[in-house]
Amino acid sequence: MTITGRDIERLLYTDTPDPVLVVHHGETAIVAAAELGGHTGAVVVCSRSEILRHVGERDLTEEELDAIAATLEAAIRDPAQPRPLWPA
Repeated sequence: MTITGRDIERLLYTDTPDPVLVVHHGETAIVAAAELGGHTGAVVVCSRSEILRHVGERDLTEEELDAIAATLEAAIRDPAQPRPLWPA
């Protein structure tokens, strides 16, 4: 399982209402928060609103998207990691 900058970009620009990035069966997916119950066993990575709360409403560079993805992936692999440091 790898979370990529593309996954973060998909999360930010999807038409899915109240989107959440999850890992399910080793694959990333964007699902509506209201549909999380239908994805038993999925690991919630983050929501679009959570990312926007930290970085604001702006276009992110490819490097920023990759940095967010790497931070989230590290947090999933080792939950003891400190909270993500989001790009400013």
